[in-house]
Amino acid sequence: MSQRFRKFVERVAKDNEFKPLKNKLLNYLQKESENKFKNYPRLLELMQSYWPKYKDGSRISYLLKDHYEEIFNFYLNTLFPFRKRGLTLSHPEAPTPVDFKLIYNYHYNLAEIDVIKETINTLNIETKVESILKRLLIFAVSSFSPMIQQIFKRPFAFQFSSIDASLLNNGEWEVNAIISAREQ
Repeated sequence: MSQRFRKFVERVAKDNEFKPLKNKLLNYLQKESENKFKNYPRLLELMQSYWPKYKDGSRISYLLKDHYEEIFNFYLNTLFPFRKRGLTLSHPEAPTPVDFKLIYNYHYNLAEIDVIKETINTLNIETKVESILKRLLIFAVSSFSPMIQQIFKRPFAFQFSSIDASLLNNGEWEVNAIISAREQ
């Protein structure tokens, strides 16, 4: 577990206590990603370099499907502090030019879970650890929408269709989310 993860969790908790109400968590995570002054523009430039191949027919979902590993790993591992070894992306689908679906799996290790527990206790936040684990992943992915909108020039949003969390025998958690995205 990195200090980046600890600081990230502490910032999120202090700002909105991990609560999704009135989009506070989502808005905070969007700002969090945009505040990466070197890496946010790098990812934007990377996507813009791919866009000409997909621009005809506005095939944003095909761009995401063809480059999902590079794009989402960069976003979640560089702009956010999710560990590379903990994140698995699978089964990308692009049934239409503007619909995209991907399975996100994140394995939270004991150190990350301990940071979340400590933060909850320190700030006296009444919630379950499992809820925080799920929210951090799905809202981090959802916070990617504004970047896609900059490329696509149309409203685009992510919605989770299912999210499960499993407590493992060693006390670690695995979160599995199916998240779809589409033009709005």
